[in-house]
Amino acid sequence: MLNLNQLDNTNTVEIIVDGNVTREEFDNIISQLELLIEKHGKIKIIEIIKNLGKIELSAIWEDFKFAPKHLKDLTHVAVVADQQWIEWMSKLANPLIKAEVKTYTLDQVDEARHWINRV
Repeated sequence: MLNLNQLDNTNTVEIIVDGNVTREEFDNIISQLELLIEKHGKIKIIEIIKNLGKIELSAIWEDFKFAPKHLKDLTHVAVVADQQWIEWMSKLANPLIKAEVKTYTLDQVDEARHWINRV
């Protein structure tokens, strides 16, 4: 399951991953993100990964197409997950992204929200 919530009509969104991710869910998120980028120019993302299940291969392909096109449109990203490998991947990707990226554990989700709202 993949959901996106815009926070109080701002340029900040919260993406929640909990289980399997389908191409349809991913396409829906991409559409919403592109509308927010069009409206605000730059956006901030809190990505909360509760449980990462199977991701449809076509969704991964769409992510590969979306990311290079819109990395410049992100100013701050908070990645919230308990899986250590996700933190490592976030740190590896950090030099490739112009946005400031911070990682948090699930029990630090309020800290992540505070940081993203403060910057």
